[in-house]
Amino acid sequence: MLRALDEPVAAPESIGRESILRALVAGTMPESMLAALHQRVARGEGDALAVPRDFDHAGTQGRFERLTERLSEAYGCPCDSALAQDSACFGSIRIPAEASRSHTKRTRIPLPLVVRVSAFGGLATYAASSPSDQKPYLHPDDRRQIEHALAGLGYLVVPEHILAAPYDGPNGWVFGPGADATWFTRFFNHL
Repeated sequence: MLRALDEPVAAPESIGRESILRALVAGTMPESMLAALHQRVARGEGDALAVPRDFDHAGTQGRFERLTERLSEAYGCPCDSALAQDSACFGSIRIPAEASRSHTKRTRIPLPLVVRVSAFGGLATYAASSPSDQKPYLHPDDRRQIEHALAGLGYLVVPEHILAAPYDGPNGWVFGPGADATWFTRFFNHL
């Protein structure tokens, strides 16, 4: 399913795969490459990496706002939302720790929850946000509430374990050699 949404994107004309990889390894993008990339975007061709070619910004924005409202209503408090830039993630919604029933396993500290929506195919994912040394426990009630809100608006929930799989799609050149890119990186992270 994720591979079907991952449109192969060729490097801009006059910029070959090898020169892009060299630029990624060097850590700098020559002005000529940047200019060619910007020209494609200016012509309305986009890059199809951050958003699909048939992306409906107004429709995606409206559905995202409705999701924020539904989650705020379900949790009985305002949920903060933010739009992402230069990312395949359209936006994220934060459910406060005080409203969630999820917590760390060892210390039982309440955890905020984060719901992420991709710009691709109505994909969504969610997780408890916890310190790296703590194992989060996602309460079944939180799962039900979030999945109910997502399903009600036609989102497709992609489980974390699937998104954690190594990225092996057609646009590996974007991440560079030796990158530890995952499907989460491709659809929910900065590109």
